[in-house]
Amino acid sequence: MIDDNTLLKRIKNNDDEAFDELFKRYYASMCVVARNITLDDYAAKDLAQDTFIKFWNKRANYDSITSIKTFLYVLTKNNSLSYIRSKKTKEEINSSLLQNQYGFNNLIIEEETYRILYQAIDSLAPQTANVIKLKLKGLQNQDIADELNISINTVKTLRSRALKTLKDKLKDYFMILIILLSGNV
Repeated sequence: MIDDNTLLKRIKNNDDEAFDELFKRYYASMCVVARNITLDDYAAKDLAQDTFIKFWNKRANYDSITSIKTFLYVLTKNNSLSYIRSKKTKEEINSSLLQNQYGFNNLIIEEETYRILYQAIDSLAPQTANVIKLKLKGLQNQDIADELNISINTVKTLRSRALKTLKDKLKDYFMILIILLSGNV
């Protein structure tokens, strides 16, 4: 995997493949950031996409970026707040921001945890990864078995093996994983 600094250098040199890699790496994360600020799934996707468009269009101007991930988070946060301002009065903005249960730093930690988790899930065998992803979406074992055309025992076995594998891969993050998955798996 190409590191962020190399991607940034390549993007500054108009490398659209590097930009595509950056987009794939961080788009979902930026959607989470925008969603937690706007509380609107559709707007969050648009705002995350706008973040990348703005970044691409002004890529030559960004000479002092030390962390592309942090830069994208801040850009997404600012886009999201601008969106809220355009949709609500100042009083509604303050109310919306107060209702947000996480501060921006906690939001970044939460998003990063999910990104690490999903990276680990994606490294599993495809069928096993599908079982875990469907379980995380709230499907019951029978529903997963029906959707994947496998037996319910296969679902249970794959899930059990996946959790053991994830425990090993995420040993440094395991307590966070348990907290995240406690209600879903």
